[in-house]
Amino acid sequence: MRSIKILLIDEDVDFGMVLKNYLLLNGYNVTFTSSVNDISLLISSSRFDLSIVDSKLITTSRTEFIDSVRKNNNDFPVIFLSEEILLEDVFEINKIPLVDYCFKKPFSTEVLIEKIKGIIKSKEREHNKRFSAIEYTIGDFTFNYRTRQLSFKGEEPRRLTPKESKLLKYLSEYKNAIMPKAIALTKIWRDDNYFTSRSMDVYITKLRKYLMCDENIAIVNVRGEGYKLLDNTVQSA
Repeated sequence: MRSIKILLIDEDVDFGMVLKNYLLLNGYNVTFTSSVNDISLLISSSRFDLSIVDSKLITTSRTEFIDSVRKNNNDFPVIFLSEEILLEDVFEINKIPLVDYCFKKPFSTEVLIEKIKGIIKSKEREHNKRFSAIEYTIGDFTFNYRTRQLSFKGEEPRRLTPKESKLLKYLSEYKNAIMPKAIALTKIWRDDNYFTSRSMDVYITKLRKYLMCDENIAIVNVRGEGYKLLDNTVQSA
């Protein structure tokens, strides 16, 4: 089973290291930093499942902070830690999905572990629900994952290969957002290495060719991260 990756951010290095070691003992993969300035670099270089953040480090509003860390991952859960919980902060946080603001220092680490488990399970349920979709609209294209058929404006459909179909499904699920290359490689090719990466590039080229008759659709390479299926009909809607 894949280890859950947690980004832990706390200005108290001693407290942060104690919490990191506790999370490691419970089987989590933890990256710790005491500087909020490291967040952008860490998030861009690795895909985390969840973040635990000391609210004292945040100089903007909680909403602005969440927007900044969710640029490439819209369902990135965040748990805020605080020495003081203010009512106005609770109201602000409650408006943001997948955010918790219920841990006042000091807190029970056992309760934190249960909260992490609950958040991850909820995220996985939502992920499975989202990826159970069968038919997708991509600009003027209709893509049926079950039959592997891609049709343009009701014309005779093209039948995709199994790998083409799986790849287009993942791109469609992340439409107008970055589809991490590592996720597609491990889910479809079952391995993330140089050869599978080159194979995936070939399939991306094929899909671009299939979709080129719709000028509102494009598959762009986001260097070092993955691919993005751009659908300008959605952006302009």
